[in-house]
Amino acid sequence: MPKNLSLFGAYLQGISKRLQRSYKKTQITRIIPPKAFGGTPSAGSQMALWGGDDYNTYTRKRWSGAYTRKRLTPTQYRKDFQSDALNTTVYNLRVTGSALYSMDDSGGFDDYILRTPPEELRSATGEKMREVMYFYMRNPEVKSWGLPWKVFLRKRNRKDPAYARYAHEAKKEASGRATAAQHANFSPYYLPTHALLHPARQEFVEGSVQPRLNLWWREGPALEAAFRRRLGEAKSFERAHADHREPMGFRYGQTMGGGGRNNTTPRLRTKQHHYRALRPF
Repeated sequence: MPKNLSLFGAYLQGISKRLQRSYKKTQITRIIPPKAFGGTPSAGSQMALWGGDDYNTYTRKRWSGAYTRKRLTPTQYRKDFQSDALNTTVYNLRVTGSALYSMDDSGGFDDYILRTPPEELRSATGEKMREVMYFYMRNPEVKSWGLPWKVFLRKRNRKDPAYARYAHEAKKEASGRATAAQHANFSPYYLPTHALLHPARQEFVEGSVQPRLNLWWREGPALEAAFRRRLGEAKSFERAHADHREPMGFRYGQTMGGGGRNNTTPRLRTKQHHYRALRPF
């Protein structure tokens, strides 16, 4: 039995076939917000702020006598919120129109998180944000660090904020090094392998003036160190334009042909499949 005893008759959702036989033809059950009839919040709403919106269904009886049950997905948007209580910007938070209107009524994002009761908030993410806000109120020096709010999402991190900050900074630095190593093959200062470093070229005519190389980076150790550091850097947009025409370039798993052993695939192929069509050259 639903929590709200007045929602009977045309308001019944997901009722039995015997009760649906009394529906008129082309009748549609009235769509009630899940919060109104005490519906349990869905798992998809816990990592977002949906307010009173959630997945919903309605039943329709067509003229042929067939019953159709349709599922409705709430319209949601990805928004960035500047939070003073969290001292950071919450990026890509999924919200619905109901939550945005509730924020306007509450006076802003922070007031909506702090003052909305859990049965109205209906979001695990909102509850965690509220805990971090109260933690920042008790520890203003930790709030002044300006770290992402998810650093203090867990209770163990709030017990030892200094170690949580150290772990966050260490992971951030390790991620930067891993990304630089991953993109090193696509650096704008790309150098080919040693085997491909000397392409076929025409020899100089005897007696001609030999051009001299401009080794400008050897002028000083600081300039050489800076140049070598720049060689190791890479641009992320170079990934999309990797040179697949480089001989044997498809074997490294970063270009058109993918990586791994040649002519092996988990996908079932027919006898007429041409593996040569997958080659980048």
